Amino acid sequence: MSMRDGLAFANSLSFNRIEAESDSLEVINFCTGHTRWWDEAAALFAECVDIGTMIGKVTFKHCLRSCNQVAHVLANHSYCNKSSFSW
Repeated sequence: MSMRDGLAFANSLSFNRIEAESDSLEVINFCTGHTRWWDEAAALFAECVDIGTMIGKVTFKHCLRSCNQVAHVLANHSYCNKSSFSW
């Protein structure tokens, strides 16, 4: 859901080239088409692909969780406080 929401946010800002990073290799593999999605998350990944097409150029990259700590802190803060911010 985070990937979909991030892509939708980038699309709402009319970005036409973005890098989308995730520490979930499974998410990256699904979004790049390296893995077929035939499970309960298939609709979410289909949305990611559709939004990526609307954006234009999306590069999906895997990054280690240790390199992505700031994103986790912000996501946890937002989840715990039931709030959403645009930085």
